[in-house]
Amino acid sequence: MKKIIYVIVLLIGLITSACDQSTSKKNNYDSKTEAKKAEVKNIIYTKYNIPLPVELFKYMVREDVPFNIDFLNDVSNLPKYTTETKQALALGLYSAEVAYCSLYGKQQEVLEYFNCASSLASKLNIEAGFSYKNMERIENNINSADSISAIATECYWNACDFLDMNGKNNILPFVVYSGWVESQYLTIVSNNLPSTRQKIMDQKEGLHNLINYLYEVMIESTAFYYSYDIRLLILKLNNLKDVYDKVNKSGVNIDSEIYKDIIGKITAMRNEIVNQ
Repeated sequence: MKKIIYVIVLLIGLITSACDQSTSKKNNYDSKTEAKKAEVKNIIYTKYNIPLPVELFKYMVREDVPFNIDFLNDVSNLPKYTTETKQALALGLYSAEVAYCSLYGKQQEVLEYFNCASSLASKLNIEAGFSYKNMERIENNINSADSISAIATECYWNACDFLDMNGKNNILPFVVYSGWVESQYLTIVSNNLPSTRQKIMDQKEGLHNLINYLYEVMIESTAFYYSYDIRLLILKLNNLKDVYDKVNKSGVNIDSEIYKDIIGKITAMRNEIVNQ
């Protein structure tokens, strides 16, 4: 399923680009070279048209919404994700947080959360995108947010490519789901701007597309266990969709109680991922 690669790239892309596979020699890193190396054509629309979570983070930066590390999944939680499904969900969570930290220019946090993603990737046997060499590249470009984003995007692309080539749809859907949930969560808990309400309501179409994506993966899955787990994700998303459907199609009439219900459901979904 080649299209799955593009779906996951949309979720965890810290910028909307893949990158050249070549790397600089050790201790010979140049920020502009790294960023340029990672720039190829943008991948914005796919068959599923799932929105980029990073766009919500860009919105928050534009609106001067303060960065708050307390909203992130603590790195100390990493050891408790012991099963494959839990690790895939946690990978989506931490990958969204790498994007969040990167756009706010929080270099140390980028390293910490990237390290979490790297550890999970190793446990899931997809360390091809999260090698020590790539960590070293991030460390040597720590003062360039663009380069960090570009390098991290390359790492995720390599991991997704590996997953696709090996037909591991038992991992991708969970990463997609948790990354989407985390981007919604970080947006709603960070502020209560009127424009944020509209931003969240604008996610309705993306929510529908995410549900459709998960349905297709579930139908194509040959493993009942993973099909059952994906069905649970769809159930949670459909419960959220039911709340969105209460708002008229224009998306203008945003009732405070409806918005509060959306916040409650997204927060509950996110807490389930964190606490598992």
